Amino acid sequence: MANPQTWLITGCSSGFGELFVRQLRALGDNVIATGRNAPSKLAHLVDTGAKILDLDVTAPVAEIEAKMAEAWNIYPGGIDVVVNNAGYILSGAVEELTAQELRDIFDTNFHGPLNITRALLPKLRAKNKGTLLYISSQAGWHADPGAAGYCGSKFALEGAVECLSQELAMFAPGLKVLIVEPGYFRTQAFAKINHVPPRVPDYAQFNTAVRAVEAGIVGNEPGDAEKAVSIMVDLVKGTGVAQGKDIPLRVPLGSDGWGRIRAKCENMIKICDEWEEVAKSTDIVKPE
Repeated sequence: MANPQTWLITGCSSGFGELFVRQLRALGDNVIATGRNAPSKLAHLVDTGAKILDLDVTAPVAEIEAKMAEAWNIYPGGIDVVVNNAGYILSGAVEELTAQELRDIFDTNFHGPLNITRALLPKLRAKNKGTLLYISSQAGWHADPGAAGYCGSKFALEGAVECLSQELAMFAPGLKVLIVEPGYFRTQAFAKINHVPPRVPDYAQFNTAVRAVEAGIVGNEPGDAEKAVSIMVDLVKGTGVAQGKDIPLRVPLGSDGWGRIRAKCENMIKICDEWEEVAKSTDIVKPE
């Protein structure tokens, strides 16, 4: 490969992260695979030739900055693509969630990607070339009972990253920002859900039902994770399914995610149409 790209990927112990490492190394790209307790948790990736870097995305900002400085210098020319993939699912009704549990999931799913982004932006802006890829979810669009922690963190991430994309269009137009919104894919995500301990007896039956639904998803996800990662690589490189296309900020993946996002948009348009006059009636009347 004449000009291999250098990718930094978070959350590489399994799922999309691991698949990114394997597919990109097969293409001949340079990969910096990161994860918590990397020497042990990422040992299965050593034979790919990827560089292994221990990284906890919830670490203090100074530590994140030091790790990103180290990562930048691993390969000549620095980093070309950042894949913010680390994250987890938290399950629990709002009334049973604690403020600390919400802070914890936001630290991983929201603050982690943004802290990594800020640590790398000065160098990426100087290059004015590369891609910032954020693995979001269909949960960045719609809600499910018991998923406030996860949905909230993904809603927040998408809002912040959309602002970032508009800022970089002014300050570094050569930098591409991309949000991918997968539906349910056959990774280990649903087998590793963090459940809130039972705290309110009234929610016992609800929690039993939610956990039954979650358990039923495992092994029955409609999405092929290998295909999803291959398409995400295409979106970054402008190859394959992305050849010759203008890549939008958001791209949904999976028939289930696509369907739920589309339905949410259509319902919102319906609400805007039905409530148009009421919405506009609140404007200050300008003197003629």
